[in-house]
Amino acid sequence: ELAKENEKIVGITPAMLSGCSMNKLQKAFPERTFDVGIAEEHAVTLSAGFACQGIIPVCNIYSSFMQRAYDQFIHDVALQGLPVILCLDRAGLVGEDGATHHGAFDLAYLNCVPNIIVAAPSDEHDLRNMLFTAINQKSPFVIRYPRGKGYLKDWRNEMKQIEIGKGKKVKEGKDIAILCIGNTIHIAKQVAKELENNGLEIGLFDFKFLKPLDKDLAKQALDSYNYIVTMEDGTINGGFGSSIIEFAVSNNYHNKIEKIGIPDEFIEQGSVKELQKVCKMDCESVKERILRLKKA
Repeated sequence: ELAKENEKIVGITPAMLSGCSMNKLQKAFPERTFDVGIAEEHAVTLSAGFACQGIIPVCNIYSSFMQRAYDQFIHDVALQGLPVILCLDRAGLVGEDGATHHGAFDLAYLNCVPNIIVAAPSDEHDLRNMLFTAINQKSPFVIRYPRGKGYLKDWRNEMKQIEIGKGKKVKEGKDIAILCIGNTIHIAKQVAKELENNGLEIGLFDFKFLKPLDKDLAKQALDSYNYIVTMEDGTINGGFGSSIIEFAVSNNYHNKIEKIGIPDEFIEQGSVKELQKVCKMDCESVKERILRLKKA
């Protein structure tokens, strides 16, 4: 849709046309779609070259394989402040593709890179709005999203510009707050609903951006709840939860904060639901964690 409206948009992918659905762009605009083969480094540097010429590059790469182009992203894109849009498919647990394909590390390895925007949509509307917003930005913009089915039946919303670095409070509570980024908000909603039977009122916060972090929303949660749980579909080391803790420490908060995410180990093959249980990121595991936290 965006490519039809803006002829400056081009798509770049390293041999992932069908996996990233870039084959649809290739069918509609073959002269504006570039499959560079299994060469992630080249895909990112080529995108930087396009951006230098006023073209809008959308570079679509699996999260785990973006690791190969980390140097190019830092030096050729971020350091130059070039408006490359990096779409990281298969972020988080991917299921049967196995250990090589889990997008466990992108939130952590991007969190330390200056001069960039890192977004994580919670549903299809978020994703479409973030991409629409990225098209009109003048800085590197990363959007990470999971493999699998969507959440919305009516997913084709009218795309709109959103405010960079702003999340939202999804639900008010009084006992414990769950701070989420990306698709983890859906597990958190189920957790909150089921814990109401235990007499707990859970507050829910959807941050949407890792960088810049919504500090106002973080402050609101830390001011209102003694107990905080963070959730991310990525490694617990160095990502979203770590950013919340760093913000809390830097601002002299003393809340009890627990991180939920992919543990510090390589995760093997299995369905997403099976692996969520292994990582204790499923609804039952999160409920147990919160109940223990409340009793502590």
